Amino acid sequence: MLLAEDARWVGDVVLSAAADEQSQAYPALLLGHHFVRIVYEGSLALQSAKPEVGWPPLAGRLQRQFAAVTSRARHVTKLLDDKKKSKDQVMAEMINAKETAHRALTGNAHPWFRWAESDLGLYQIGSSVVGASIPMAYRLGLDPGDLDRMAGEDLHAVAHEWGSTVAVLAGAALDASEMRPTLALDAHIKYKDRLASRYLKNRYEPEFEDGEKLLLLMIEGDLNTNRLYLPRTQSGHEGPCLRARIVTTYHSLRALDYILKRHSGLDTAGARSIRGILADPVAKRICSRDGEMLRNRSVHYQMDDPSIIPDFSKPMFGIIEAVAPIFTWETLNTDLRLVEDQLADALGPWSPGSK
Repeated sequence: MLLAEDARWVGDVVLSAAADEQSQAYPALLLGHHFVRIVYEGSLALQSAKPEVGWPPLAGRLQRQFAAVTSRARHVTKLLDDKKKSKDQVMAEMINAKETAHRALTGNAHPWFRWAESDLGLYQIGSSVVGASIPMAYRLGLDPGDLDRMAGEDLHAVAHEWGSTVAVLAGAALDASEMRPTLALDAHIKYKDRLASRYLKNRYEPEFEDGEKLLLLMIEGDLNTNRLYLPRTQSGHEGPCLRARIVTTYHSLRALDYILKRHSGLDTAGARSIRGILADPVAKRICSRDGEMLRNRSVHYQMDDPSIIPDFSKPMFGIIEAVAPIFTWETLNTDLRLVEDQLADALGPWSPGSK
């Protein structure tokens, strides 16, 4: 049921965006990492050899040409929690993404005008950053010099396979009704060009490496997307949106904790603000064992634990209370909103010398 809910959310968002020319590109850029998660994990579930999990008739309809591309993008969504890469490797890849964008997008203007060249695009709702091109390219494997390529493959072909997969996954609930657009996604998103080296110099702390700054910029964008864009996709899809927020907030908190522990002697207003949020009982609940269990159940559809008994009268079928007794739907939603707001308010103005 969770799998079908998530698949129908993706389908509604994509179809609703396609109906509005001005909104078409934003779901893939801002929510694409969630789409990849659902496609990847959903495909794994349908193909499971466990009879209580797998669904061979549906699994046989999946296309797998770009499975490796999908897998690569799926693992990057874990930020610093990817067990296949060290944290230093993730940071190095972030810096490499910045250098790749710089080579691809600068050096073409007349020398007199190169001061005006840019290699970083910022997407904003109001004054809040909801996404940045370099972290987006890194996470989705996009080529900054050719945005129609993803991990060397044609993006349109990859997206077509994802769309076919989502249609199959949606059938997991035995709901044969055709997916249709129901959402109004116009969020008045603005786009600004910047030079990454200049922009990053004036963000966060001078002690931070560019890889750390780009990771912080990604987190800032994700949290603002949760607050300002994701609610536009929520009507009729409350479960998928809550699960997306759980995944984002859990990994964001862990990444922020790692960066600040890496700079344990840093005592600035920005660092103190983030440390205060991390030390708050609300953030600690989200990063607790119960919070980790909720993150896992929001990502992996293969639930073969006999102690998890669905309760179809409750939101998310009672899985929240079954795996994380310290939470209910309402208390979890409240905690997530509080932490998202606090972190976004702290990250947005964080710059060298910020008070």
